[in-house]
Amino acid sequence: MQPAPQKTQHPDKAYEPVLMLMRARMLHQAGDLDEARSCYKKVLKKAPDNFQALHFYAQAEFAAGHVESGIRHLKRALLADPRSAQAQSDMAGMMTSVGRLEEALTACDKAIALDLTLVQAHHNRGHVLLQLGRLEEAIASFESALALDPTRADTWNDHGIALQKLTRFDKAIESFGKAIEVDPLHDMAFMNRAAVYKELKRLDEALADYDRAISIGKRQVEAGISRVEILLAKKDVQEALRTCTEVLKIEPKSARALTTLGNCMALLGDADTATALYDRALEVSPNYEPAISSRIFSMDFCTNANFETQQAARRLWWDQIGRPVHDAFAAAVDRDRDPDRRLVIGYVSADFKHHSAAFSFAPVISSHDRQRFEVICYSGVALPDAMTAHFQAKADKWRDMSQWSDDQLAESIKADRVDILVDLSGHTAGNRLRLFARKVAPVQVTAWGHSTGTGMPTVDYLFADPITIPKEVRHLFAEAIYDLPSNMIIDPPPSDWWSSEVPSETNGYLTYGVLNRVSKMSDPAILLWSRIMVGNPTARLILKDSSIDDPAVRHTLLEKFAANGVAAERITLFGSTSREDHLRTLQKIDLCLDPFPQPGGVSSWEALYMGVPVVTKIGNTINSRLGAAILATAGIPEFIGKNDDEYLQIALNPDGERLRSIRQGLRGFIYERFGPAVYTRAVEDAYRAMWQSYCASPPADPSRFRKRGATGSTRK
Repeated sequence: MQPAPQKTQHPDKAYEPVLMLMRARMLHQAGDLDEARSCYKKVLKKAPDNFQALHFYAQAEFAAGHVESGIRHLKRALLADPRSAQAQSDMAGMMTSVGRLEEALTACDKAIALDLTLVQAHHNRGHVLLQLGRLEEAIASFESALALDPTRADTWNDHGIALQKLTRFDKAIESFGKAIEVDPLHDMAFMNRAAVYKELKRLDEALADYDRAISIGKRQVEAGISRVEILLAKKDVQEALRTCTEVLKIEPKSARALTTLGNCMALLGDADTATALYDRALEVSPNYEPAISSRIFSMDFCTNANFETQQAARRLWWDQIGRPVHDAFAAAVDRDRDPDRRLVIGYVSADFKHHSAAFSFAPVISSHDRQRFEVICYSGVALPDAMTAHFQAKADKWRDMSQWSDDQLAESIKADRVDILVDLSGHTAGNRLRLFARKVAPVQVTAWGHSTGTGMPTVDYLFADPITIPKEVRHLFAEAIYDLPSNMIIDPPPSDWWSSEVPSETNGYLTYGVLNRVSKMSDPAILLWSRIMVGNPTARLILKDSSIDDPAVRHTLLEKFAANGVAAERITLFGSTSREDHLRTLQKIDLCLDPFPQPGGVSSWEALYMGVPVVTKIGNTINSRLGAAILATAGIPEFIGKNDDEYLQIALNPDGERLRSIRQGLRGFIYERFGPAVYTRAVEDAYRAMWQSYCASPPADPSRFRKRGATGSTRK
């Protein structure tokens, strides 16, 4: 009996997986991911362990947004061929995309060990290290990639980012330039170089790079908004408004664009419109932190704001931003509970530079008793100046945190064993409130820079005084209120900038002055100032702010006064000057007029030290009461009005003898009663009382803020 004939496989059937794989690759390369993935699946059905099919299918899944599937199939590919350097490099990219950075770094190292010449593996390694904050190692990896292939624009770009983070700005600009040489359409390189120019205050060059990025057309919204920010820095508000409007035509629901437009309106002094725009941004993106923070700051200028609405806005930040950070990162922290030992005080600020906020905390940092307190400054200043050098000289330890992540900053604070950590920014630009949400020090305080409440139960105390925060509203605050003799002070200006002469005694007419930001010059304030000028037809008015350098701002101000019957020739406008010239302007002024609802702070103390009283109106928020608190502290409460009519009468009818006595004697009175040394002793007494309270308290439970909202208490 003859054996049955054997079946022979048709040659086409044997090669079918190969042909199908070739077809899948062609579809993949053509961008048809759906068809490519379908073909890869068919190959894998016939050959489940085919390395190439697994590898390419993983890439297609990843490109289609199916990241976990991509990782799973790439792991199968590496089981089939663990010596594939390219697959290991691709694994690094996928792991990076889902934040599994240590696994990504391991994959990079495996890829490089398998093939030292694989450029992408070196680049991927640099990218991972960049995200891990290991910047020097990242630069070395990028340079290894560029040594193998200097024509990689993306690598030059990332190399520049690492250098920028290390504040090696000239080298960063050079790297971004190399990326642009390789790829003249690399819009991210233009945008990143523009960001460095912005840091260096080279605004025209920054603007040119953003314009080039916009013209490339890949990221018109992102580049356009960045362009607006440069224009605002250049005080060109009208062009900023035009650009922002164009961006919103492209993407009407851009939370960032709506927030930036709000910032434009805030600079024009229209806080109510600005706040409405921030609200629109939050409708689009409820967790958009810049809108939440800008809204908090803008509400300080709104005419209808009060303690309750302002603190509610701060609690929103805690609920949306702060609480999730706390829940993810907070851990128990404790220190040696000796109530009388030398304390370590950490001050956190991005304003250790020539900035108005710095004038409010410089006296304390300079005047601390170093026998009883160690002072550490955590500085977020990217571009130091002479004021930065002054702070650095006064600190026992100086930490440049300008490029640190919150993880790095938290580790430094713990290593420094800080007892009391002080926030000097509140919700203003450059703040590190996310760090304070972690509760990294036993006692946390917010003070001076924007001392209006954070809404954070992880901040224990808020420095204030009985006028700025009346007792009946203190329950609204997350922090316990600790009263100082004054909410804030400043160092006295040099005596040779001061003059004892009262200008009206030689001029024959009164000169009023407003030396505050234009954004504080609200329409209701301008209307009341116009009534004063109409009521005193011989008087003159001086307005001074750096924003007045913008012709559009000058025109708008004069137009508002003209509409209220005040001719332009009676108003003198001054823009940017040195601080000395700024304060010498007060020699020409008899009486300053405080804006409202946001009065002056540093500017009021400056005027009083120069012997010029300030007419203010007390309001119903912290900031709107600050002017009244300062005048009461300085012993001249008769210049505080409870309403518009009282403000008007005080300004129209100043007593000449009183102006003369204030001009000649107020400076010495302030220094004796509230000078830096006296005030700092009060602050130090506050720190000691806070510390003693901590020492007497039970150990901290880091979970205590997770299930409750922000509730306030009061402590004196």
